[in-house]
Amino acid sequence: MAMAASHNHEHKIDHLDQPYYGPPIPPGAAPGAAAGVHRPPPRDTYALLCRAFRALTLVLIALGVVALVLWLVYQPSSLKAYVDSAQLTRFDLADNGTRLRYDLTVGVSVGNPNRKQAVLYRRLEAVALYGSERFGYADLPRMRQPRKSTVEIRTSFRGREAIVSGAAAALFRREKEEGFFGISVKLHARVRLKVIVVNSVEYRPDVDCYIRVPDPSNATAVAQGFAPTQCHVDDFS
Repeated sequence: MAMAASHNHEHKIDHLDQPYYGPPIPPGAAPGAAAGVHRPPPRDTYALLCRAFRALTLVLIALGVVALVLWLVYQPSSLKAYVDSAQLTRFDLADNGTRLRYDLTVGVSVGNPNRKQAVLYRRLEAVALYGSERFGYADLPRMRQPRKSTVEIRTSFRGREAIVSGAAAALFRREKEEGFFGISVKLHARVRLKVIVVNSVEYRPDVDCYIRVPDPSNATAVAQGFAPTQCHVDDFS
């Protein structure tokens, strides 16, 4: 048994002493590298994705902070609107009180109080209502309102085809005795604010005006005249 073990030990030593004719092993290479053992790349893909996501998040946060600061610096003030003049040439009921004949002219002054933003009116329309029923409509042209300025929007409503409900007819008879008709005039606008060369997103600051106009057939009411009225304007939001 001792002789057999000694013989095997000598055989292993002789095998290790034999020269190596395989491909050269690079300096510092770990054992098994020459045998084709694959190691993972030095940079893990998941770690790279995490770094990229963090970098993108930081960029988005920075952009949000910059946008918030610019908004606070350039935050626009809402428009100001007044009805300076309103006149009825005709306002009566026909066809047994079912149709309204009307001729109304309204002048609305709209002020832009902002020092840094001009207003671009991309869409502007006027609607007249009596007793919550629409009876007049006017499509107004586009325009540009400079900073710190006031523009007058003058529009007319004329017609005789508006159908009046029983409630509106009862309101008409009551207000005709009083000498003044309560009419709502609304301006529906789609605007963009312009700062230097940059346009904002689109806003819809509707203008809502409730006015009391003298009955043209009532001399006392006509003598009192129309009182200028402030309108409600939606904020830029």
